[in-house]
Amino acid sequence: MIKRFRGSPAEASYQVVVHFTIAVVALSALLPLVYVVGMSLTSQGELIARNYFVIIPNEPTIEAYRRLLSSKVLWNSVFISVFRTVVGPLVTIAFTVAGAYVLAKKDLPGRRILLTMVLVTILFRGGLIPSYLVMQQTGLLNTVWALILPLAVDSFGLLVIKMFIENIPTELTDAAQIDGVNEWQMMTRLIVPLAAPAIAAIAMFNIVTHWISWFDALVYLQDQSLYPLQLVLRNMLSSEAGSLNDQMLQSLADSQRIGPESLKMATVVVSIIPILMVYPFLQKHFIRGVYMGAVK
Repeated sequence: MIKRFRGSPAEASYQVVVHFTIAVVALSALLPLVYVVGMSLTSQGELIARNYFVIIPNEPTIEAYRRLLSSKVLWNSVFISVFRTVVGPLVTIAFTVAGAYVLAKKDLPGRRILLTMVLVTILFRGGLIPSYLVMQQTGLLNTVWALILPLAVDSFGLLVIKMFIENIPTELTDAAQIDGVNEWQMMTRLIVPLAAPAIAAIAMFNIVTHWISWFDALVYLQDQSLYPLQLVLRNMLSSEAGSLNDQMLQSLADSQRIGPESLKMATVVVSIIPILMVYPFLQKHFIRGVYMGAVK
């Protein structure tokens, strides 16, 4: 890099500073992950000997993962989280794209009123108590659908996709109408493929939101068998964890080799693996969708 800018010392110094800053930021983001992984691979005896601060264990062990993956509580919570993370974004994208397609029509009667209603939902929230009462009145309380249906429409994503659709050349839609396609075919065969980058970006945001959410499950669910993985993790990490935390730790940490701290860190690692696996496949569409949506 310095050779490339040999004729410009100021530019070479600037590039060195930029790369050094990026390296420091990357290391600062990577260090907590390395610490968590190291703690999850450390036995209880080594944790005590090293004062519960281990980055690279001297004698790594996968006992925490073996015990963790043998827990029925964990697998049940993983199933709930996967179900929510798969079905939730599909529902959100379906309703959001349909709403964006309709609101993108400039000759739609009452379009301004509908857009105002969408904007109001972005600026103002109903609050926790009204939301709980809605879940109770609709019979969704203590069901997995209470984690999915409240997020069925992404208002911000709806506006982004709407602006994306509005910038599609009208010649394409006019040609499709001449060919005799109906509104459903227009949306699914023409609009959705063209708006795929924006849809992928919104889908990625929703996937992450559904995967990391736990507070709505804490509020709406009483049945512990419906708890998602993040709520189980929260209960394990919280100092106020109840019977679920105690039962899980007692069933898992039944020897002196692996302690609760290693099990907690192993649970953290397990909870972030799916996102790390999904993100590389959507990164190209995610960046392009965010960029194009922001420009539009």
